[in-house]
Amino acid sequence: MKAIKTKINAMALQWRNRVPLREKRGAGTNEVCPQCSAQFTPSRPSFREMILAAVCGSLLQLILVPAGWMAERWIERQGNRIMDYMSWHEPLDSWIM
Repeated sequence: MKAIKTKINAMALQWRNRVPLREKRGAGTNEVCPQCSAQFTPSRPSFREMILAAVCGSLLQLILVPAGWMAERWIERQGNRIMDYMSWHEPLDSWIM
C-alpha cells in the first residue's frame, strides 16, 4: 500500500513540474484572434463581476430613461416655439374694419 502512495505522489510531482501554471488553474489555453492573430487567454467573469455589471446597467438605465424623456419633451416644445415664430401674424391695429 505504501508503494502505491509513493508512486502516485511521484507521478503527481512530475505532473506539477511539467504542466504550466495557467493549465493548472483551469484558465484555458491561449486562443488566437481570427482578425489580427494576437494570442489571448479567455477568462470568464466572476459572479461578483456579473452582479456589478447588472447593478451598474440598471443605474445607468434609471438615469438615461428620464433624461431622454425630458430631452424629448424639451425638443418638442422648442420645435413648437420655432414653428410659432415662423408664421407671420398681422397686427390687429392695422386692420381696417
